[in-house]
Amino acid sequence: MHVTQANYIQTINTTPHSGNTLPPTGKNEATQKSSLIHELANSIDPANMSRNEARMIANALMKSGEGDLSSAFMTQSMVLKVNADGSYFNPEDDDPLMTTKFNMFDSLKGQMEFNREHNLPTDLLEEAESFLKKLQVAKSSPRIDTYT
Repeated sequence: MHVTQANYIQTINTTPHSGNTLPPTGKNEATQKSSLIHELANSIDPANMSRNEARMIANALMKSGEGDLSSAFMTQSMVLKVNADGSYFNPEDDDPLMTTKFNMFDSLKGQMEFNREHNLPTDLLEEAESFLKKLQVAKSSPRIDTYT
């Protein structure tokens, strides 16, 4: 006997499920986490922010796993001051340089123009600008409760 072809067909039977199949936790209240953007929008205005707030955005993005995007905001908070003897130091959080408000949109646009003039990439700066636009929208829009 000579076998030239073999076909095997196996069917997969799935049981249809509906509803919640998780075990009960004893709690009836559903909790909704607010998004990173909404949390930051509560305290930060991108058009009028300080270097400390730029650091706060960078730290929040780093904790959420957005390390690359975080670096665009961290550079805004990295400042060196010059002492009378010519040495450099990092200003404290309450230093006027760190608390002075500025428009982050203008700062990012200036950096993008500089990068374009010198044929440097602007992708990260454009992502940062997009994030700030989302932050601005979240600041002016009400929070949506998905559990009501």
